Amino acid sequence: MFLNALLSAFQYLSSVIPATIIGIVLMELLIELGWIQKLGFVTAPFMRFGHLREEVGVSFMAAFGSPTAGNSMVAELNKKGLIGRTETILASLVISFPATFIFVRDLTPVLIILLGTTGLIYLGIVVAVGLLRTAITLVLGRILLPPKKTSGYRQEIRKKKFGEAFKTALSASRAPLRGIIPTMVIAAIIVFQLIDIGFFDMISMYLKGLPVLRYLPPQGLPVIAAWFASNVGAYTIAGRLLAEGILSSKEIVIILLVGRVLSSLVRLRFTIPYYTGIFSPGLGTQIMLLATLMQEGLTVVIVILLALFW
Repeated sequence: MFLNALLSAFQYLSSVIPATIIGIVLMELLIELGWIQKLGFVTAPFMRFGHLREEVGVSFMAAFGSPTAGNSMVAELNKKGLIGRTETILASLVISFPATFIFVRDLTPVLIILLGTTGLIYLGIVVAVGLLRTAITLVLGRILLPPKKTSGYRQEIRKKKFGEAFKTALSASRAPLRGIIPTMVIAAIIVFQLIDIGFFDMISMYLKGLPVLRYLPPQGLPVIAAWFASNVGAYTIAGRLLAEGILSSKEIVIILLVGRVLSSLVRLRFTIPYYTGIFSPGLGTQIMLLATLMQEGLTVVIVILLALFW
């Protein structure tokens, strides 16, 4: 039992740790080379609106390739003292949006095959929630953070050659990695042990009995139950119910969104070691809770609107 959980933890870590290392080294390298201005012009207007440093825009762009790398870059900015706690939280919330595109990229073929147009509607709503959360975060940044001034630091480091900058970046990355990697490993081991003893399964069984499910068609409850084990499993069951005419497109979309919200607690088994590993345990937990509350809260609002007006 213990060994199986340990193996699962290290399989998870084997995919997260490399991206974390790359993200931190890349952030250091970009700072050393002074490429921030060159890479940040695309997102600069949005960062300026949200009173975020333009380096956060680079992290945003990096997150389209790897959300872990993007968050690691934000964590490194925080550890270097370039951004404070509030800006770190807002920056992490902003750069979580690229993860939505990765979700869409990976699941679009599956959802089109299983659900057709209904699947595209569901994906559109998920993207809309991500966009809305990002917009709200930028507005909060504009309210909570002071406007940023252009730093002269980048002008001094532009003259460094790549080889010299890379060596400096590797050296500068050692200190944050010594703090991040052990914390990530410990958190992952604890969480996967909790999975192995059935802690999250027990919570899931409790959630399945929530009164809110009484307002959903009983035929759709298997979709909700499947969400706690596999989102693809939920899509497969939903596709069958749609194809057989048991549930309408509207009912399928609402049920999938409700299942996504209810299963968010189960997804904490991955997000807990993810955020506490990249950031400090306290800061990582705060970011994780805010991200989850915003994401699922906005989804609930959209579900209510769909139920009333669709």
